[in-house]
Amino acid sequence: MKASDKKRIDALVEWARQNGAELHPLIEVYHDDVTKLSLRVKPSATYVLDPGFVAVTCPLPTTISYLNALIDGPITLDLLPSTHDPDAAAFPPRFMASIPPHVIGRFFLISEYLKGADSFWAPYIASLPQPEHFSSWTPPPFWPEDDLDFLEGTNAYVAIGDIQAGVKREFKQARKLLKEDSFPNWQDYTRLLYNWAFSIFASRSFRPSLMVSPSAQEQALRILPPGCGIDDFSILQPLFDIGNHSMTSKYSWKTDADPARPSCQLVCEDAYRPGDQVFNNYGRKTNSELLLSYSFILPETDGLHNDYVHMRKREQDVAGSSPPDKPTDFLISLRPFDHPSSLLARLRPGMQSPSQLHRLPLFAHFEPSLIWDLAGALSTPEEERALGLPIAHAPTGSIGLADIHPGLGELVERIKVVLSAKLRHDYQQLEETDIVEDDGTAAQPRNGNQQLALEYRGQCKKVLLAAMQALDR
Repeated sequence: MKASDKKRIDALVEWARQNGAELHPLIEVYHDDVTKLSLRVKPSATYVLDPGFVAVTCPLPTTISYLNALIDGPITLDLLPSTHDPDAAAFPPRFMASIPPHVIGRFFLISEYLKGADSFWAPYIASLPQPEHFSSWTPPPFWPEDDLDFLEGTNAYVAIGDIQAGVKREFKQARKLLKEDSFPNWQDYTRLLYNWAFSIFASRSFRPSLMVSPSAQEQALRILPPGCGIDDFSILQPLFDIGNHSMTSKYSWKTDADPARPSCQLVCEDAYRPGDQVFNNYGRKTNSELLLSYSFILPETDGLHNDYVHMRKREQDVAGSSPPDKPTDFLISLRPFDHPSSLLARLRPGMQSPSQLHRLPLFAHFEPSLIWDLAGALSTPEEERALGLPIAHAPTGSIGLADIHPGLGELVERIKVVLSAKLRHDYQQLEETDIVEDDGTAAQPRNGNQQLALEYRGQCKKVLLAAMQALDR
């Protein structure tokens, strides 16, 4: 770790401890070549940390969220006002009443950044990737156009367009209100700083309902405006957020250790040896989701993969005259949904579909709820009745066409045709948008963003190919 980085981290740890945070005596912050700032068991430790140890404790007063904007300072429960008070907020009343809570939280982070050393959170903010170091914090939505081109045709590329439009709209609306209200130094709230704050919250924040104890939530709800829920915004957890993501790490977040001093503890349920990196777990996120928020993907191994393509299906009303409803995501998996390495897939809700069609090998790579949804949309009244019948003497694993109701064979074929057409369209789109050099050869990545995009793009192709091959068997 560079001397300057060590100084910033030492200041963060000291500030956090002075305000009630705790780091396990055998845990330290260090710099990993791949994961950057990370937590690990000190190499000098003389014994293994057994499951159940508390790695880090983050007290509520050190956190940053929309709650702080409501009172313009740290959250200290015994000093909270008894009701929502618009005049106590960090921004003008009209701004607080008109702007969504999650956007206000980002603007509050900007305001504290602009205070510099005068901010209560100065040591924490100094430990974050800094706005001027653009490449250290920019997720794909803020990549240069040349890098974004490597994602064209993928799920992520579509989502990036939505994110970019939303960020632009949020910033424009919020800063317009600050300007109209002659808020001091409103010009300093730039688009660059908003992009930075967006990225910090996207990559580091947590849901308050998971991080704040029920009793503390009850008190915090007093200052929320009418109609605002505890999860209408997210919360930054200094020091706690240094723990990196591992999809397989076992953990718990404990919020009730001391009701008098509300905090969140990262309890590690795995054993860690001296020198081991200590991981948190951000939950069930596909590589597409990890890429968009955290700028990394998990590599494919024999024992674990995290490669899924998101399929959007738009519902129309019966008459077909209304605009499409909000898209629903279904997953297509690199390996069968019930494969031991398809960890995220096996944990998805709805794995026990009302229909047994998903147990057919040709549908093994598709989310069961997608197969059921298509079956409902494509079935005749007779087939609908057959769908509700149990499969007699069916084995527990995959099944064959001979095992399902004899009246469903044509329905299976119709579902197969729809899925095949969609997969081939998406695969062709990836092929057509591949970046090539002037001589027609595949373009070589010129930086880390492009390398990451190519790796993700390659896995998307593998998912689509695997699903198409299953359908063609």
